[in-house]
Amino acid sequence: MKLVSRTLVHKTDLGGVQLNLRDGEAVRAAYETIRSALESTGQLEAFEGVLVQPMLAGGVEIMAGMTEDPVFGPLIAFGLGGIHVEVLGDVVFRVAPLTDRDAHQMVQGIRGRKLLEGYRGHPPADEPALEAMLLRLSRLVDQVAEIDDLDINPAFALPPGEGCRIVDMRVHVRRG
Repeated sequence: MKLVSRTLVHKTDLGGVQLNLRDGEAVRAAYETIRSALESTGQLEAFEGVLVQPMLAGGVEIMAGMTEDPVFGPLIAFGLGGIHVEVLGDVVFRVAPLTDRDAHQMVQGIRGRKLLEGYRGHPPADEPALEAMLLRLSRLVDQVAEIDDLDINPAFALPPGEGCRIVDMRVHVRRG
């Protein structure tokens, strides 16, 4: 269960993400926990509801996104996700629109690449699915010019043949 809010970005820091909910009672308790956390910090007005999603296990946390550069236009980003992107800053960028080669080089180009290859008993990531996600993201921002910022973080790169799953995404669309 995840807090839905347009203004609060780091949901885990606020207690806005509750995991491993096994039954209806756990879901109700998680809802109250999220709501109470916001109420106790005076941020209840930012509470728009919750989103309930299937629980994912395993995989490598990655991020992808787009930012608008004043000189080059849309830049596509890829790197390790979750808190790793903030701590390690392991992100590569390419100018949109991406080619197949660009997407492949981005996935190959992060310093944390060993995590995608499988490391210490963890399975490798589905790299073709990551490349496809980057190409779709590039196409989206190419076709919808009003998007001026997009952040997918985290997504989970699952084992080969299982794809990747976006867990959280934020899109900013310019007005007018």
